Amino acid sequence: MIINYDSPGQLCNRIWSQLPSVAYGLEYEEKVKLINFDEYSRDFEDLNVNRLISFTTCKFLKRFFLSMKVRGYIQNGRPNIFSKLLGLNLIEGWSNRLGNPEMVEKHSDAIRDIYRFKYDSIAHIDTAIGKSRDYLLVGVHIRRGDYKTWLNGIYYYTDNVYIRIMKQIEDQVAEEGKKVLFLICSNEKMDLDNFRPLDCFAFTDSSAITDLYALSKCDYIIGPPSSYSQWASFYGQVPVRYIMSANDKLNLSEFSEVITFNRFKNGNVMNID
Repeated sequence: MIINYDSPGQLCNRIWSQLPSVAYGLEYEEKVKLINFDEYSRDFEDLNVNRLISFTTCKFLKRFFLSMKVRGYIQNGRPNIFSKLLGLNLIEGWSNRLGNPEMVEKHSDAIRDIYRFKYDSIAHIDTAIGKSRDYLLVGVHIRRGDYKTWLNGIYYYTDNVYIRIMKQIEDQVAEEGKKVLFLICSNEKMDLDNFRPLDCFAFTDSSAITDLYALSKCDYIIGPPSSYSQWASFYGQVPVRYIMSANDKLNLSEFSEVITFNRFKNGNVMNID
């Protein structure tokens, strides 16, 4: 049995750190137990839908394994007393999140099924977005908050940067005789008047979960590099293009789906961990 005992960070960092273990279990039909997803489990329909993968709340075990790690008795995935006596493969999720990319891609459909959002939480998103429309829906992930200091704020962009990028997309879509509607998602309150006359909207009752699901229902996603929008792209199989600098220029031909962490369907690899 694999036990993923340490998946730090917020929601999507935790998911990505779990996937190498989940994909390995699905590939080799080995049971996997994940014990560090407690506060987020309520947002998903049935995390235990797959017989091989189980999520459990066990704070004692988490504290115990972390204390063993601090004392040097556990090193990520290496043989130890627990593997020798109990057959337990103890995995520290965060440092392992770049692992098993081919398996994650191979089992992507089963992974999406495991991490299905709770219907009651996202049904209104489907209703609002609609199934048939005469416009392209582009999700704009405006990441603020911790991005002001992360990597010295290199990906902390002003509204004007996003507006310039959005206009680039609007012009390209117009050349194809189509209209574009922008969905603004952010971890801080946004003033949509700053984005006029672009056609845009935001969900007034948004949360991290509803915005994440809404992004996964878009036709395209733009924003700074983020595990959050990577998950939206992977989950919804939505092409994404990251804004890599304030002077970046985007072309619709450059968008591509995320197929596993930092890897894209078009073969590109993002060298940001």
